[in-house]
Amino acid sequence: MDFLRRFQAGRYARRLQAASLHSEADVSEAKDQLVQLGPSAIRTVFQSIAHGQASRAAVDVLEQLLTNETLSVFIEALRSPVPAVVDAAAAAMSRAQGYDPTQLLPLFSDPGVSKARLEGILSSQMQRIQPVTLVRVLPDLSKDARGSVFRLLEKRADSSIIQDTVQLATHAEWWLRLHAVKLLARFPDRDGIEGVTKLLKDENPAVRLEAVRTLGTLKAVDSVPALCSRLRDSDIKVQNAAIETLIEIGDVGAVPHLLEYLKDDSEYVRRATVEVLNQVVTVDAIKDLVTALRDSDWWVRVRAADALGTLGGTRVIDAVILLVRDPDDFIRRYAVEILNTVPDRRAVDALILALEDTDWWVRERAIDALAKTGDPKAVDPLIRMMSRDTRALPLCIKALSQIADVRAVEPLCRLVQSDSAEARREALHALTKFVQVELPAESRTRLMETLQEAGVATNQISPLPMEVRGGTYGPETGRGDGGQRRTPARGVDGVEQAQPATPDRLLNYQKLDPGTVLIDRFRVLQRIGGGGFGTVYLVEDVVVREELVLKILSPQLSLDESMIRRFVQELKLTRRITHRNVIRIYDLIDLKGAHAISMEHFLGRDLGTVLKQEGPLGVPRVLQIAEQVLEGLCVAHEMGIVHRDIKPANILIADDEVVKIVDFGLASVGQTTRSRLTQSGILVGTPEYISPEQITGHEVDGRTDLYSLGVVLYELISGKQPFAGTNAVNVLFQHLESEVPPLNTIAAGVPDRVNEIVMRCMSRFANDRPANAVAMLEMMRRSA
Repeated sequence: MDFLRRFQAGRYARRLQAASLHSEADVSEAKDQLVQLGPSAIRTVFQSIAHGQASRAAVDVLEQLLTNETLSVFIEALRSPVPAVVDAAAAAMSRAQGYDPTQLLPLFSDPGVSKARLEGILSSQMQRIQPVTLVRVLPDLSKDARGSVFRLLEKRADSSIIQDTVQLATHAEWWLRLHAVKLLARFPDRDGIEGVTKLLKDENPAVRLEAVRTLGTLKAVDSVPALCSRLRDSDIKVQNAAIETLIEIGDVGAVPHLLEYLKDDSEYVRRATVEVLNQVVTVDAIKDLVTALRDSDWWVRVRAADALGTLGGTRVIDAVILLVRDPDDFIRRYAVEILNTVPDRRAVDALILALEDTDWWVRERAIDALAKTGDPKAVDPLIRMMSRDTRALPLCIKALSQIADVRAVEPLCRLVQSDSAEARREALHALTKFVQVELPAESRTRLMETLQEAGVATNQISPLPMEVRGGTYGPETGRGDGGQRRTPARGVDGVEQAQPATPDRLLNYQKLDPGTVLIDRFRVLQRIGGGGFGTVYLVEDVVVREELVLKILSPQLSLDESMIRRFVQELKLTRRITHRNVIRIYDLIDLKGAHAISMEHFLGRDLGTVLKQEGPLGVPRVLQIAEQVLEGLCVAHEMGIVHRDIKPANILIADDEVVKIVDFGLASVGQTTRSRLTQSGILVGTPEYISPEQITGHEVDGRTDLYSLGVVLYELISGKQPFAGTNAVNVLFQHLESEVPPLNTIAAGVPDRVNEIVMRCMSRFANDRPANAVAMLEMMRRSA
């Protein structure tokens, strides 16, 4: 460009930068002249911007001058050390229509170009980029570029990518196969499902795990046989995911395939199979298992019996109750046998009818099953059966002694005068147990007189070691064997827990040394944190060779019985959250001296640590984190579970940017929960992030978590906590009274839409926040 043209370009560029000092006509003329000067004017415009901030008019000119031929100048500007120049180049590249944005993909390998800035440009240009083009270039890109492209595809992918993505799923690099599966999870296409199903046998466990989860998302019924094979997977995470996926699909057609896995040598495979059967069974499925008891293969018969004896749950019991009336004697016998193994009061009516069964085995086992339910409804039918069936007499007497209802006292007293020595012996033994039962005066007098007449020294009858639960006595609720028999400890939902023979009460559970073994099962690897609720350890489950996290509750919580009951109730719900963005809660474990919550181990940093190490995060990255947190909250809130302590320390992020929420075990269940303080005096929530309604003790719902998330997002973007003070009380009052400066006045470059969302979330009035996590997630995606 000769001197005159450079002079003209500089003059017009300066006019654009000082647009407020010139008329609209002058600015318009300057824009037209610069566009006419063509590509040679681009550098001059950037030079003028370097001395200030780019005006809207300057960006308009750059947008018009950006073509495939001039793209190199804009790329050079993206490398500029001057923020205003980079901002102007990015703004023009985000809006321009005259160039091919796919030419920017190689820049992900350029250390001089901001990856977040580049991703933002491509995100703005996604309507002009064919998703299939992105899929095809993936193998040739750097790892950083691939991650960004996959994130773009998650927002823009459509069915046009299916065939190419299926092909990508066969790539030699496992990381590409993994993300190809994640993309295919969006499309219930037959070819896609077939491609994912093949990856169930992939050599890489992470790929197998994602394939299992994807088939669950797609409800891929045709893949059920292949999914069943993952019950034998060598990776415990894949095996657990297969259990969850088969349950989620809930196809009763899985039962014939599952029968094969009941034969497996591995106890864990057999248990996994039973866990699935427990959820997918119907009456016909139970019949399949019972029929397997007739199999010619002894191993099949044994394993089918194991499964039938272990099954439980509402659906199973309902199915078995119907089978008690099956015309086949063989089916009825095993139906009653199951009800003996899994006592349930819903089965009482069916068991009472079974007392009239033509088959002696069914009648006998029905008596035992009724005794185990402890239901008083069984008393009168059992008394009637004693009078008509002498063969059943001893069994009925034992059952009545276990139920321990006052109505049984008189019939048992009369039996002490029976001609049958066996009846007299059983009746006296039963009556000695009634000595410990609270009885009306008349019945107690009759009881004591009968025992005295029979020569039993009632003053020498020592109390039997029985416990009262729900008003019933017996082996299923207490012990009649001198206290020698012990019931295996059960965790949440009845999951059996390991128990030490002699608990070591001398352990300081808040300061456990590496190598310490708890209840013969969990070996401490290292301490990884602590707080008001307790101490957190990374441990190894020595039985399954799996690392997990134990959060051992502080002594004041472990000794608070009401708190432990609350945890049990909450964990029954929270352990059902199986979303990829929520740390999985496993169980509440009694360590005999302390209680602990076991949960999934996830290798990642908490956002508090990320902030300390990296400082404020870019808006695009924060939006990606927020979307994942909201996806997890959507699932939890739909189940009625509110976290109540969303904060950076409770949000983990892995190297691949996968985000997980932790500590749902402390969640509040239900829509009308009030809990400023627990009964142990511990504030539920963290002062810097707690919602106003938690502070004041008002009702909380999902919008409480949105408030806390808004505070987190404010801090992630600005690097500053909106609420901070010298003490907790001061901080709490700020939530209730202070006005927080808009985010975009604290952090530069925050889009208006993002600022609006964050500030709405932080409203002290719940009704002014987004209605729920789903609504906020939609707002976030529109702002991306």
